[in-house]
Amino acid sequence: MEDYVHETNRRLALLPTPTRIVDWFHSTGNFVVQTPKTNRWEITDELSLALGAPCTVLTRDEVTLCIAIANKTGNPPPETGIRWTKGIAFKVKGRRCTLDLKPTSRAVFFHANSYAVGVIKKDRLTNSGVLDKDDGAGGWGAVSEDVSKAAGGMWTARSLVRIESLLKIANKHII
Repeated sequence: MEDYVHETNRRLALLPTPTRIVDWFHSTGNFVVQTPKTNRWEITDELSLALGAPCTVLTRDEVTLCIAIANKTGNPPPETGIRWTKGIAFKVKGRRCTLDLKPTSRAVFFHANSYAVGVIKKDRLTNSGVLDKDDGAGGWGAVSEDVSKAAGGMWTARSLVRIESLLKIANKHII
């Protein structure tokens, strides 16, 4: 990941205004970015070009608000062999989500705001109580596809634990 970030920052350094990746969380494509720019779409376009993939940009305050909403939302009723895992799907491309999404076989959804959909993912457990990685339901990428199909556009979903971890990393970089 370090080489990838270094190369991306090299591409960003060629642009007139200094935008750079200052940190990341694991290898999940979650980055902390510093920039003097305030236009979200301009930052998103620059990063997408430098990364070679579409992305979304949110402020720390926006992420904090989404986390707070997710933490206030209760889980569905318990089910044998199921662990409910909270997360958030963020809009990458397309229109804003203004409707309530119907549950899928993988997850139930709740409204966070127009650029984020709260997710409670249905993780199946093995008989010994650990995550069943062979259940065929798919991970967060599959949940992203569910939101994209229902809301339109392109969405990317991450677990709340990953999002909270990235926010902690971002908070260390406050100047």
